[in-house]
Amino acid sequence: MAATETATAARNDPDRLALLADVLDVLIRFHDREIDRALLDGLRQYDVIEGLGSALVSRDSRSAVRDLAAALDVLGSAPSESALDDLAADFADLYLTHGFRVSPSGSVWLTEDRLERQLPMFEVRDWYEHYGVTVPDWRVRADDHLVHELQFLSHLCRMDDDVAAQDAGRFMDLHVLPWLPEFCRRAGERVSQPVYAAVMQMTLACLEELRATLEDRTGRLREVRETGPLETSRQPEPEPTPYMPGVSESW
Repeated sequence: MAATETATAARNDPDRLALLADVLDVLIRFHDREIDRALLDGLRQYDVIEGLGSALVSRDSRSAVRDLAAALDVLGSAPSESALDDLAADFADLYLTHGFRVSPSGSVWLTEDRLERQLPMFEVRDWYEHYGVTVPDWRVRADDHLVHELQFLSHLCRMDDDVAAQDAGRFMDLHVLPWLPEFCRRAGERVSQPVYAAVMQMTLACLEELRATLEDRTGRLREVRETGPLETSRQPEPEPTPYMPGVSESW
């Protein structure tokens, strides 16, 4: 069977969306808070990277898994404090200090003034409320932050419901795909640590594989919302806010 036929057959597996939700949960952990020893130990103990390789079927996805595995191998089983500090610096520049000039929130990409917590955030919040979920504190991390949007997709994929699957595809087209792939591409070019470059590559590939699976599941082709040029170089510095790691229990 050709590789494309194998991938198509895998996407039509009735349990496919739940499996991709598991992949999203792993990616969410990388985007949510710093890489620490506990995460690295858990990845090794539970063969998480091998599981990702089994779950993802596209060529780009499997290439990203290999790159992530190689980057983690370089860190080794007992990374130095210096190596962990370098990872923490990349995380901070990506998600906390705006050091890489790429925002992890949709409003900055999708509004003319390049500000956080604008109309796109409230549109996303309406989706969450429809499904009875909320973010822990939108002042600390906006509703349209990539972590929350990926959490919502994971939530919809686990519902095993045709309406939820259609909504997942529509949510991706309106609120995820218009900006998050560009965030991943730019972030992947600017980070210094191969682990984060691989995470960005994997997030891109996983989103594409998920959207293709949703097309197969629902029969509805993607209609990604058109946006203006995704240029964020003019965006102002966000106001400093305290960092609150962790995933909301509301999900």
